[in-house]
Amino acid sequence: MFQLPRRPDKETAHKQLRSHLMIMGSCIAVIRVTPYILHFLTKEKEELKLEL
Repeated sequence: MFQLPRRPDKETAHKQLRSHLMIMGSCIAVIRVTPYILHFLTKEKEELKLEL
């Protein structure tokens, strides 16, 4: 009932590690790129208007 799970063989563990690292890398990439995309989409015209 409370036994430790069996360790997977190295090939299965390597595949699972690689897939988890790809998921983590893509999440980090999305988090890093999101502010730049939002800044580009909400960019206002930077005009300076002086009224006298």
